[in-house]
Amino acid sequence: MKIRFIIPFVLCIVMTIGYAGSVWGGAVPLNAYSDLLSQSRDKQLVRLDDIVSSLYEAAYTNNRQAGFQDIQRLKRILEGELKYSVGRIEGWLAIEKDTGLIEQKLMKAASDSSWLMEASRIRLAADALVNSDHALWLQYESVMLDDLSRIERAWKRQTGDGAIAARASMNSLENHAARISTAMSIQFGSMREAELKERINYTNRLLDASIVNKTNEAMIDRSLTATKESLIRMFDQSRSKEEVPAVAAVPLKNPLSWTLFLGAFISAILAFSGWRKYKTNPFGVKPLP
Repeated sequence: MKIRFIIPFVLCIVMTIGYAGSVWGGAVPLNAYSDLLSQSRDKQLVRLDDIVSSLYEAAYTNNRQAGFQDIQRLKRILEGELKYSVGRIEGWLAIEKDTGLIEQKLMKAASDSSWLMEASRIRLAADALVNSDHALWLQYESVMLDDLSRIERAWKRQTGDGAIAARASMNSLENHAARISTAMSIQFGSMREAELKERINYTNRLLDASIVNKTNEAMIDRSLTATKESLIRMFDQSRSKEEVPAVAAVPLKNPLSWTLFLGAFISAILAFSGWRKYKTNPFGVKPLP
């Protein structure tokens, strides 16, 4: 009859020891893992920012040798685990694409700085990862609104060439949108960048058609208004939306400790109940012959 309280008593001791080890022995490694993960990611982001800043400087000054060295360093960063721990995958894919384009251009014999656009996109994207709350690409709002104002003024010219002038002015807006596209994608995904790009392309098609046949003035007016509204909405949402980390947070609570605690508590109750029954009837109930 001793078995009715010995087994629960042993289980209670084992689970109590496991619970104590889980609480006091496991808390330090868990917190240490969280700290190490955060520190490693921050160091890699700082290193990424240094590399792309150097790459942009090399592109601006057309220093092809320095640019090629920076591209090799950047490729090693892209081959690591950083892209899986921060930012959106669409943005990282865009960075990889621009990195490949820069490398191809640098390997050619041309001496121009045709790789400045790609370097600018990568620079703004890296800054968006490091300074998400006040990223540099957000400052393009006033610049792009000025572009739209020039387009509207050009379209309303009374000289008969409004469509041609507006279409020429669209190039500046299109270039600025392309420059911030990777930063938008890596911080918030590709939907906003795709919406703005489609608005710009649609307006360009309307202006091209108007150059040949001036019959769609109202459609162009509505398209320019919609493009402006999309631009304003995009920057407003980008400032107000709280970024969700791409990597799951390390749990601060240990579910195993609760399991062991409950198991030890239940085992203690069973052991006590069995002990009381044993003290009351140590030899059990024997069946009648």
